[in-house]
Amino acid sequence: MRFLWLSLASASLSSATILWDGRFNNYSTAADFDQWSWNNQVGAYQTYIYGNLNGETASSWLTLGSQYMNPAATGEKQGVKVKIDAESVWNGGSMLRTEILPQTSNSLTGNLFFHVSLQLPTENTPDSAYEHQIVFWEEHYCDIKYGQLSGQDGVANTLQVITGGESIWSVTPVLGEWYNFILGVGSPGGLWVSTGSNALTQVYSGSLGGSGGTDWHVGVLRLPLDGTTQTITEEDFYYSGIYVEDSGPTTTL
Repeated sequence: MRFLWLSLASASLSSATILWDGRFNNYSTAADFDQWSWNNQVGAYQTYIYGNLNGETASSWLTLGSQYMNPAATGEKQGVKVKIDAESVWNGGSMLRTEILPQTSNSLTGNLFFHVSLQLPTENTPDSAYEHQIVFWEEHYCDIKYGQLSGQDGVANTLQVITGGESIWSVTPVLGEWYNFILGVGSPGGLWVSTGSNALTQVYSGSLGGSGGTDWHVGVLRLPLDGTTQTITEEDFYYSGIYVEDSGPTTTL
C-alpha cells in the first residue's frame, strides 16, 4: 500500500506555518493506521498505544469518517472516533487506552499552538464516574480531562483543562457538541476555547507549564477506580481539527 503524504513543513494556514498536520486527509481507511510501526514510521501518527491483549491492531479502536469531524472545520474531510471497551487493556495494566501521537521529524517545541476539537457523543457516551485523560503530554503539564478526577471529590460530569494541578477552564459538556481548543505552549502560552463553529477566544493567559513536544497524546486513557470493580462498556470520543502551528494562533476553524 502506498501513501502520499503532504510536505507539512511548507503547508500554511493564514500567515502561520503548520509544523505538523494531524488532520486525516491523507488516510483512506482506518487500516492505514496499521501500517505504522517502529520500523516503518509512515503517516502523520504513531499508533502503538491501544488494547493489544488479543492481537488487536490500531484500526480495531480507531474509525475514520466525516460524521466524526466538526462540520464547521475547513481543510478537513474526516475525523476519527476513538473507542475503548473491556478489551482495551494496554500491556496488561489496569488502564484502558487508545491513543495516537504525532509522527514528525519536527520537534514541536517552543512557542507553538496545538489545535484539537473533540466531542462526547450521544452514543457510547463516556462514563463520568471515571477519569479520562483525553489530550495530554506525557509529562502531564497540561491535560484535557473528562469525568471524576482520580482521588478527588467534585462534580464528575466535567470537561476541563488542567495545568499545574489546577483547573483553568471547565464546563459541564453538552453531548454532541464540538469543543475546540488551542493550547499555546512555551512563552507566553495560553488557552483558547470555543464551541461548534465559533471562533476561539482566549480564556487563559500564561504558561501551561511546558514547551510542547511530539509526546502529545490524543485519545483516551481511562483510569480505574481504587478498590472498585470497573464497569466497562464501549466508550467513544470524536476528534477533529488536529494540527500544530508556529504563530498566531489561527482562531477560526
